[in-house]
Amino acid sequence: MTERWDTIIIGGGQAGLAMSYYLHQHEREHVVLERARIAGRWRTERWDSLRFQFINQAIELPGVSYQDPKPEGFAHHTAITRFIEHYAAKIAAPVREGVEVTKLRHRDTGDYALETNAGSMTARNVVVATGPFQRSMVPAAAKDLPRSVYQVHASRYRNPDELPPGVVLVVGSGASGSQIADELQQSGRDVYLSVSPHRRVPRRYRGQDVLWWFDKMGRFEITIR
Repeated sequence: MTERWDTIIIGGGQAGLAMSYYLHQHEREHVVLERARIAGRWRTERWDSLRFQFINQAIELPGVSYQDPKPEGFAHHTAITRFIEHYAAKIAAPVREGVEVTKLRHRDTGDYALETNAGSMTARNVVVATGPFQRSMVPAAAKDLPRSVYQVHASRYRNPDELPPGVVLVVGSGASGSQIADELQQSGRDVYLSVSPHRRVPRRYRGQDVLWWFDKMGRFEITIR
């Protein structure tokens, strides 16, 4: 039989859980479908030493802030996973783990039809909260490199010991690339960091973290259009 819902949220990470929180506030019937486990990518696509790029005092989900004795420290990714897990339990999010949505279509009746590995569903509303980075971005030039050059994406990298000997080129200077490049350099590797045109700000300014400044300047209150 086809299950019928007012709202179905696809994805049991921080975004899907935040949406569940607000739907609870408005007493809206809903279910959260997670193909693996809550905070799945935090479990499977993080390297061993990864630290969250926001300071501890800036980490929060609707109704709950992350608590740590070092407010300006940086939480290990396993701590973030536990925080998301505890958040789901605290707000009693109706999460179904192990349910993968394989097809989604908008019907002529105005609602949505979903096919999952656990059966068919329909919903008046669907929220896709699967995250913006579903596929690894690999430069086209990487395909032309000889097979003797070892390549690994950040989502599959774990630690310096897994890389063969030699110089390392890290492509991408965001939070992931910068942390990995720093870790590899500290392990004794010769490292090159490929930097594309981008804008970066100092991590700290006048004794405060950049996120403190963003908050005081109202940066997080701007509506994205």
